[in-house]
Amino acid sequence: MTNLVRAQFQAHPFHLVEPSPWPLVTSFALLTLTVSGVMTMHGYAFGGYLAAIGLFSVIGSMIFWFRDIIAEATYQGSHTFAVQKGLTIGVALFIVSEVFFFLSIFWAFFHSSLAPTVELGGHWPAKGIEAINAFELPLLNTVLLLSSGKFCLKWPKLKSTKLNKIRSLSAITNSMSLARVQSVKRIGPHNIDLLSVLIGSLLGDGHMEKDGNGSRFSFYQSKNHGEYLLWLHKRLFELGYCKKELPLIETRLDPKGELYYFYRFRTFTYSSFNWIHSAFYVNGRKVLPPFIKEYLSAEALAIWIMDDGTLHKNRGLRFCTHNFILTECKFMQEILKEKFDLDTTLHKISGTVPLQYNIYVQKASMDKLKKIVKPFIHETMLYKIGLSSL
Repeated sequence: MTNLVRAQFQAHPFHLVEPSPWPLVTSFALLTLTVSGVMTMHGYAFGGYLAAIGLFSVIGSMIFWFRDIIAEATYQGSHTFAVQKGLTIGVALFIVSEVFFFLSIFWAFFHSSLAPTVELGGHWPAKGIEAINAFELPLLNTVLLLSSGKFCLKWPKLKSTKLNKIRSLSAITNSMSLARVQSVKRIGPHNIDLLSVLIGSLLGDGHMEKDGNGSRFSFYQSKNHGEYLLWLHKRLFELGYCKKELPLIETRLDPKGELYYFYRFRTFTYSSFNWIHSAFYVNGRKVLPPFIKEYLSAEALAIWIMDDGTLHKNRGLRFCTHNFILTECKFMQEILKEKFDLDTTLHKISGTVPLQYNIYVQKASMDKLKKIVKPFIHETMLYKIGLSSL
């Protein structure tokens, strides 16, 4: 579905699957693998090469098919709660059908063995059939089946344990990342890189919320910027600051009454975040705290651009700083000049009461700005600094 069609939005929560080549490709790949497997078993020339082609074709089609499904479920937001419920019911019905399938096999076996008919000679096994010893090959197959099932159940736990061991987090930070830990017991430590990302987001679309005895960060982006928000979620989860569940797409009505799609997630609540909340929010207004210079790193600047930056070809890049008053905008100009040597100007937003201002990075400083922030810009946001993701 093109972006133009998706922009119109559908009025129901179900997923209308787009035309896909992978079912047909997978069918031909499986056919090739089956035929070549039979040819190999019967000694046909080049049967093994054809079987290898069929096997790699099946693996490739599975990879690309699963990639599309993952993209539909996460970035495109097609797997709504209604779709997830339908998938759950479908899997449950599949399991039920498998149960009855094996039940029919066992039923046929017990029916024939416990009450053999005349056609079977009145005894079991039927005359002329030599039964396999149950303690030889059948026992080996049973052991392999049960052990493989147990390994599959253990594998996610083993993988999770391995990932936890290689994470470069201290034991204190790991203990704070548990959702059940009370906010008053989450007191840090927070390294400078993390604080730069969080505080950089407060300059843009990010905001903070008070929750009980602590504070937390909340991140919000439209569906079009979903990949950036999922990247930010992954970054904070790997540091132990939010839940592992991916943010799901949500909807609300905009002021025009149209349906608006967006992603949102929050960090855990920390009492050690209260000082940031108190510094940024004064009398219900977001302000620019004096310590902003210390935390405005190159990555924080990149986060700010991805959240609230707009490229203007003839005037450079605009920061939406209408939340801040004139003295705060001038203070930010001084910081941008002192830390990054960026020349900026202030532009008054017409028709606003009280007066509001935006900061513009001048066109002459754009090359310098690109060099500073490019290593930290997500590929889907490169257009904000005039670069292509290709």
